[in-house]
Amino acid sequence: MKKALALFLTLVTILSLTALAAVSSFAADGIPKADNAIFVADSGDDNAAGTTPDAPVASLKTAFAKLPNGGVIVIVGVVTITSENNIMPEHSGVITITSYYDGVDYRSKPYGTEPVTPRLNLCNATKQLDIFGDTVIDYLRINTGINEAGGIICDNIIAFNYHNITIGANIENTFEDAKGVPSDFDLDYSANGNKGNNGRRTVPIIIFGNNSNGNDESPKAGGETITGEYTVNVAGGAWHSLRIGDRDIQNRNTLDCRVTVNITGGTFTGWTGIFKNYGMDVMGVSQAGTTPNYVCDITITGGTFYGEVVGFGSPGGVAVGDGIQQGTVNMNILGGKWIRDYQGNGPMVFAASTASVPYDGAKFNLKVDPSKLEFGTVEQMSLAGLDGVTSTLEMVTESDKLGFFGLDFYFDETYLPLIEKAPVETQATETKPAETKPAETKPADTKPAETKPADTKAVDTKPASTEATGTKPAEQPTEKGGVPAYVWAIVGVVVVAAIVAAVLAAKKKKN
Repeated sequence: MKKALALFLTLVTILSLTALAAVSSFAADGIPKADNAIFVADSGDDNAAGTTPDAPVASLKTAFAKLPNGGVIVIVGVVTITSENNIMPEHSGVITITSYYDGVDYRSKPYGTEPVTPRLNLCNATKQLDIFGDTVIDYLRINTGINEAGGIICDNIIAFNYHNITIGANIENTFEDAKGVPSDFDLDYSANGNKGNNGRRTVPIIIFGNNSNGNDESPKAGGETITGEYTVNVAGGAWHSLRIGDRDIQNRNTLDCRVTVNITGGTFTGWTGIFKNYGMDVMGVSQAGTTPNYVCDITITGGTFYGEVVGFGSPGGVAVGDGIQQGTVNMNILGGKWIRDYQGNGPMVFAASTASVPYDGAKFNLKVDPSKLEFGTVEQMSLAGLDGVTSTLEMVTESDKLGFFGLDFYFDETYLPLIEKAPVETQATETKPAETKPAETKPADTKPAETKPADTKAVDTKPASTEATGTKPAEQPTEKGGVPAYVWAIVGVVVVAAIVAAVLAAKKKKN
């Protein structure tokens, strides 16, 4: 019996260690092996199958075409986006783009005779990449900065054309030419340190919607009503801005959808210097119309922000017809490093960035926890509203690190402060004594039969304001109490083993 018990416990230990090793291996090996994977490098051949790293296809467009139902695209060499291959074919499922696949980190050395390590190269006159399907990008170098002629390329764009986006924490930005020579321009993203277009504008812009730029190949060239629910996750990389909407399209799209944005990391460089209606770090809607049903929930818990964030952004810099901003933008600022400093003025949050678009019932609900924010030189975040946009503020912890713009600060007479009074005073209509007057709480009304526990249950008394925006972080089904699910599984195995051991021991003792 003793030998059997020892053998059983040894087996349980081995299984537990194997499970832990498997989890650790998965976490360390980048993107796991998939049923469908296509390898790509400029020096490859588009006539190749692309199913092995030794025989990659030559263009990202060909790789996408080989994965119409989703899969993994592994960038094993330099992959340059040109005007001939910048519009990807549509795909269903999810496509993951990476350079770290199945335990092999292809970023560790150049492919073949290429002089630089694998990366997605956006340094060209096209300056944009259009993707038409749900996409994940992680463990990838994105190169911007110098083109073949030695010129600096700005306003690079990756447009996802109204699909789900996940940008992982393992994105590295490089700024090199074709031979690996780094750019010599100033990469200081701060307003005071860099007043030109270089630096902050070399990193790409993320467009949730369309950036057609007159390109007829785009399946969504504008003038459509966008419905459905979408998620945008950003955990790493350096980006000029994240725009929920469009950029410079010829026909305005209308958003009748719900978009959930989670920013947990990354660097955002799009400061405007002085107040303008474009170029902000994050825009809850940009260059698109919205319906009353439009909802954008933005939760920021990490990341570094050199510029401003805004609920309702620019209507567009081109003639895009009539547009109305309606719907709701809920913004939760619960973390991150906010280091904007222009002429001594710190980070800014706007309800809306311009008065040139009619607002019809537009709402901007802002929730800020100053105790979770990290500041740069100026340790105060300034907030500003706009006439026509109903704006509310919930301050999680009281702090003097939130301030409000006056009418004479970067604004003309059309702009109004977000909140003119302290938050407690602005809620007076919700907590006025009339709602708790004695006549409503007289003994006859509070007799035991009417005040039984069922009438005072917690769900009836929780603050309504905590549910107003509907933007609380999504539950993590794979975790319990903050502990990963695999840990609970291992604990369960060990507990079962202990119980069996105890039963066997008791049986032996009894015998």
